[in-house]
Amino acid sequence: MKRRGSGDIEIFSLSAIDLFAAAMGAFALLTIVLMPYYQKEIQESTPENAIADLARAAENSVVMTVEQRKAVEAKRSAAAANVSAIKSEAERLLAELAGAEAALLEKRAAAAAEAEPAVEVPEPTDTQPGPTPQKAIVSFRFLGMKTVKDDIAVALDLNRCMGGHEASINSAMERIISSLQDNHRLQVLGFQQTDSGPRIQTWPNGGSLQRVSGSTRAEAIRFSEGLTTRFGGSASMIHVFETLLAGPSEAIFLVSDGLPNPRANNGLQPNQLIREITRRNGGRKEIHTVVVGNYFDYDGTVEFMERLAEQNGGQFLALASAARGVCD
Repeated sequence: MKRRGSGDIEIFSLSAIDLFAAAMGAFALLTIVLMPYYQKEIQESTPENAIADLARAAENSVVMTVEQRKAVEAKRSAAAANVSAIKSEAERLLAELAGAEAALLEKRAAAAAEAEPAVEVPEPTDTQPGPTPQKAIVSFRFLGMKTVKDDIAVALDLNRCMGGHEASINSAMERIISSLQDNHRLQVLGFQQTDSGPRIQTWPNGGSLQRVSGSTRAEAIRFSEGLTTRFGGSASMIHVFETLLAGPSEAIFLVSDGLPNPRANNGLQPNQLIREITRRNGGRKEIHTVVVGNYFDYDGTVEFMERLAEQNGGQFLALASAARGVCD
């Protein structure tokens, strides 16, 4: 090294800098020349479709996730349905158990009531009068038709279409009358519309009620059997109910084929006739109905008799007949 007069020291000479610059230039040229080879190696180590594969894998994963969610939802719905079915079955079993318990309690109560000893009423004394005797309520039941009324009127329709069913009618009338007890009072009527007007035949005479006994039952049955030999004309129901509703009976049993002729009933059609009879009755008397004959051959017969009883606090009964009527 040379020392300059100014005292500065030079580490590198001009030739050294030249060498460094040439080396850097050579490095830069080598880098530029080798750049394509580096890119080719990167492409070989990372294929072009790697990103596409990764994208497809991500999409498949999303699809699988959606399907898994649907499967979970389906399982959840099935579980909810199973819970609902189990709940319904449990409620049904509880209801049956409650019904069985109620029936058992009712049975036990009935057994206890039967086993309960009768209460003895002490004999009346001069200072303590005994209880006032009350009238016992005895129900009258005929083939499932029941009433607690004591005063009974039985009205038999004598229109000509009832002809041919005498055996069924006589059987029904006999069963009604024979079912009555000694506490009942009875009246039997036969009614029809003839060319000369409405006609009503009654037992006993005068429109009164007869106390039921062994002899009066037989007499009433003979009277009703005599009525079945006099069929003719049509059914004047409006007229017979005027008589029955004004009479002394409390319960009325109508035996008919359920075919009222409007011409014999002030022009009233069956439904209008029901409304008119019900209006006139005003709920004062029970009206029970028994339809006899081949009622299934005619439209409206059963409906007429059933509605008449239903709207007047009574019950309905249908008795089929194997015979053919004169109108069949």
